[in-house]
Amino acid sequence: MGSVTRSQAVQARERRAEATERVLGAVEELLGTGERFTEIPVQRIAERSGMSRTNFYQYFPSKSQVLIHVADVASAEFFAAPTSWFADDASLDAGVAGVERAIGAMIVEFRKHWTLMRALGEVAAYDAEVAEFWFGRINAFIDFAATRVAEWRSQGRVDDAVTSDAVAAVTWMVERTVTQHILHPRESSDERLVKALSRTIWLTITARR
Repeated sequence: MGSVTRSQAVQARERRAEATERVLGAVEELLGTGERFTEIPVQRIAERSGMSRTNFYQYFPSKSQVLIHVADVASAEFFAAPTSWFADDASLDAGVAGVERAIGAMIVEFRKHWTLMRALGEVAAYDAEVAEFWFGRINAFIDFAATRVAEWRSQGRVDDAVTSDAVAAVTWMVERTVTQHILHPRESSDERLVKALSRTIWLTITARR
């Protein structure tokens, strides 16, 4: 009985993941036409996803949940590179080039899903449920990174001044800078931004005694 139950649970997760991927594609297609997320009816998202309204609501009971689920998938790679950097003990010895690779990967992923990320930022400004998801996602990364920095600090690998507050400040700086760079571009190229941002992060996090 236990194996049957586990199998059913796996199948249910797979069906949800498949549905989320289909809805992600549909939402990004619709946003790509210039429409705002708030202007797109749920029925159109369901139709573009190839799902009945009933089946759609089984997975996404509200429009906020639609955005949360698809943004969770789309933003996973956005956090993957910096998470890997903090997870690797060799990062402090690899130099600023490692930070540049992480920030470069973040920009690539943000640009890939820029219409969805724009919608996420807009809706989070007035929808408490979406805001809780997005800010919670960022704060979860801050907690993880701060824990790793605390370990490095206890080992004497970074200065005592590099606290969780420093990690939070750098994280929000990156999120805001990347968002503004892609959604409201100025003359700076990706390469120049990556170098400038990476050096700032490197000097902040790796401050030595």
